[in-house]
Amino acid sequence: MSWTELARQLRGVIARGVIRRSADTGESQTVDVQAWAGHSRTDVEVLQLFGVSSRPPKNGVVILLAIGGDQSDLVALPAGSPGNRLGNLAEGEAALYAILGNRVHCKADGTVHVISPNKVLAEVKDNQVELTDDVIRLRKGTGESAPRVTITDDMVKLRLGDKWIVVQSDKIVSSHPIVIGPDPDPSV
Repeated sequence: MSWTELARQLRGVIARGVIRRSADTGESQTVDVQAWAGHSRTDVEVLQLFGVSSRPPKNGVVILLAIGGDQSDLVALPAGSPGNRLGNLAEGEAALYAILGNRVHCKADGTVHVISPNKVLAEVKDNQVELTDDVIRLRKGTGESAPRVTITDDMVKLRLGDKWIVVQSDKIVSSHPIVIGPDPDPSV
């Protein structure tokens, strides 16, 4: 083998590819890429970090590795999309983000900042908190008798079983007579 042939083989061991299509079947993810001055490769497996999943947008970028120098046995490192990357992180910070600007940003001071253009939904067993542009809903448990709170622009509603109270700017309405007295639990 000549030095020229060896140099060409080594140059093909690691390459950059531009994603043209991706597929995610759950157990594995593959991409079709454009690499090596116009050479296309299809169904290249993308290696994923444990505990983190993402599916790259079209025109994302991957680093391709030829296993054992065999260009017919390619894998791709996790994809990047430089134009969509969440940048300006402080030292020690981490973030998960997606293409529409939604993100979970773990800040250096311990704050977890969650942003979504549509909805944030948090669940712990049967408990649920939903936050949208129009409403905040909290539900503890399931079923009609589950305690819940709903907040909109013009009202706050508290419900426990068949009892409820609605507070609006001009009135308070309840399903049962309101008893006026001291706060039964000031710690809450």
